[in-house]
Amino acid sequence: MHLETISIAQFRCHAGVRITVPDAGVRIVGPNGSGKTSILEAIGMLAITRSFRGANDRDVVSWGSGKDFGVAPFSRIEATVETDGEHRRLGIALELADGGETVQSKRFFVDDKLTTAHGLVGNLRTVTFTPEDVQLVIGPPADRRRPLDVLISQLDRRYMRRLAAYGRVLRQRNGLLKAFARDRVRPEATAAVMQLAFWDEQLVAEGGYLIARRAQVVDKLDAAIRRRASSMSNGNDFSLQYDPRVRMQAESLTGDLSLDDAAVRANEAFRRDLEAHREDEFRRGMTLTGPHRDDVLYLNRGRSLARFGSRGQQRLAVLALKLAEADVISMESGDTPVFLLDDILSELDPRHRSMLLDELANRQAQTILTSADDEVLDHPALEALGRFQTVVPTER
Repeated sequence: MHLETISIAQFRCHAGVRITVPDAGVRIVGPNGSGKTSILEAIGMLAITRSFRGANDRDVVSWGSGKDFGVAPFSRIEATVETDGEHRRLGIALELADGGETVQSKRFFVDDKLTTAHGLVGNLRTVTFTPEDVQLVIGPPADRRRPLDVLISQLDRRYMRRLAAYGRVLRQRNGLLKAFARDRVRPEATAAVMQLAFWDEQLVAEGGYLIARRAQVVDKLDAAIRRRASSMSNGNDFSLQYDPRVRMQAESLTGDLSLDDAAVRANEAFRRDLEAHREDEFRRGMTLTGPHRDDVLYLNRGRSLARFGSRGQQRLAVLALKLAEADVISMESGDTPVFLLDDILSELDPRHRSMLLDELANRQAQTILTSADDEVLDHPALEALGRFQTVVPTER
């Protein structure tokens, strides 16, 4: 899989950019504030439909766009992608309303035909690496759930749909529990229990699949990151451990167990857990168990990297994880993903910088990377990459 062209219009500071991307990739060079990361962000949106920086959709639309034409602020992202000899045109169109405060429309296109977010995801698979990714190890659980969800969604559209459905059901259930807590409804009240049971069943139906899929993907990531760690450094033995909030052993969902059977097993555990937490949930007004509270633990020789690892070890573990993500994507889809490296080379010491670039070259992965420093990009593994220069935009 590789990106052939990327075109963006009215996206953050870019009024219009078009890049023809060589098979090996492209180096995006320019001073700080010139929109290097924004180009990667636009590419990433075509892969996962939203910003890998966590930005709201309205924030990526260039302020003042549309004024010259008398239309609402808008943004466009388009690309052509080649996979196994097939060429596809991908696109996202955003339009704002209310003076740029809300998104009026967000449309997705494949081969110029309107599609859904689920229809767009999977046509371009990426692995993104940014300097902030070290927070995966030391940040809150939500920081670790999000990249896991992004990875699985690129491989499994059913997961993506169920993740969205779970979020909707969770909001409804939490709203109901909040009302119960406010009104001091007792957990044994028959009418309240029956009302909650409707949302329980929907939450379990969606959540069990999420738990099972996460357990099986983390199991594959764990095997891949262990292989990476052994070849990248001496003395480190990195591993991953899925830590579901539902009380069950993640290992019971892996091995030879099919995904459907694992989901059934997770459903049963989730249902039991909801019943066990019912009294506390009525009192606190929130859902206290489920995949929205899951975590992924980073370990080195069985000990927490967040607590006992140095910053260098944490950074190295994230590097191993990103390569492991690519391994899992290749294993499940047969594709080699496109790597988006946002100024990451300056964060690595020369040895690990060379290790990463040599690995990408060996697997013939298309690499799109940014840097403000030309010298950082002067590496033999990058010779085949094209070059695109960004400049700090001037005020109009």
